[in-house]
Amino acid sequence: METIIPILFFGAILIQLFYILFVFTRLSRHHDVTETDYLPPVSIIIAASNELENLKELLPILDEQEYPDFEILVADDRSSDGTYDYLINNPDRIKHLNYLRVQDLPDHYTAKKYAVTLAVKKAKNPWLLFTDADCRPLDQNWIKQMVSQCGAGREIVLGFSRYQKLPGNLNALIRYETFQTALQYLSFALARMPFMGVGRNLMYKKELFWKNGGFSGHNTLLSGDDDLFVNKAATKYNVGVCVEAQTESIPKTTWKEWYVQKKRHLSVGKKYKTRDRINLGLLWISGIMVWTLLIPTFFVLPVWFNAPEWSRIPVEFLAQYGMKHWYGFNDWMRLILGVFLFYIMIKWLVLAKVNKRLGYTINSWKIPYYDFMYNMYLIVLGIVTLFTNPQKIKWK
Repeated sequence: METIIPILFFGAILIQLFYILFVFTRLSRHHDVTETDYLPPVSIIIAASNELENLKELLPILDEQEYPDFEILVADDRSSDGTYDYLINNPDRIKHLNYLRVQDLPDHYTAKKYAVTLAVKKAKNPWLLFTDADCRPLDQNWIKQMVSQCGAGREIVLGFSRYQKLPGNLNALIRYETFQTALQYLSFALARMPFMGVGRNLMYKKELFWKNGGFSGHNTLLSGDDDLFVNKAATKYNVGVCVEAQTESIPKTTWKEWYVQKKRHLSVGKKYKTRDRINLGLLWISGIMVWTLLIPTFFVLPVWFNAPEWSRIPVEFLAQYGMKHWYGFNDWMRLILGVFLFYIMIKWLVLAKVNKRLGYTINSWKIPYYDFMYNMYLIVLGIVTLFTNPQKIKWK
């Protein structure tokens, strides 16, 4: 054990540092294209089920977007709260509003994927920009900023969607988990290994949807209308990243609601490409191992390790303060603590810089604490989803 545990610990830190220094720093250095003459017509698609109050708030905001040619297409998924009447009557005089009504759900489709498929079919424009009814763009140039990243043969643009900041540890953890998810999918995309996007802020070409068979292969799964589609359709060169055009969503407010949501989201990871499962597996497992093996490695005290003489605190010095029993700290313990603190500092600095690029969605000074909590969350949800059949996941 005095050999195996240190090898696992140091190996996990090396893997983590590789991702931090060679993948995540790409996002910390990334700057969006700010000007473009390419302004194609865009269809904003919102699949909504009983979201009347959210739509009343969202649609006027979208209608004020500074963009020359766009439509707002709402797919009303069998709502019973008056959504369809509101869309028909359009009391707020939404100039760019278009809509469709889903009345029946086929057996071979889940609700949202069927609604989105019908909306894609009805959309009149070549570019599709997706968001949810409970999301709000943070800028009137949201469409333009997303479109500005469409050059150089790109067919997909990945955006960032934060959650509202509310009091409490649950909200802080939700925001950190959302930050970590964005850190991963945006950084990997910049490293030409795109693997997912989030439907709260995602854009792609309409022809790409049909070219990849829409949601075929996962149309019966509750989740995956965003990440599984991107995982299938993305290539090294057809994905752009936009960090400036952000949306903000309403977070869950109870641990149970959040647990159900994350269980649903993580369950579809089994459907990712092998390369992406390996990448995420290495990233997540190494992060977990760093935290869980720190204490066992600290107290291994292997006999085969000897620190250089110059690095030791003289035993006589320790003895005169009654600390002779801490002599072991001169060698192994000091090495482990030093390596761990070096790793934490590097990760802290890089993630703080990414946090700045994403508009300070989390508190940078709390990153080490929430990184520990995030890895504990990965253990729990990882075990749960490992033995969960995504076909049997329920929405609530």
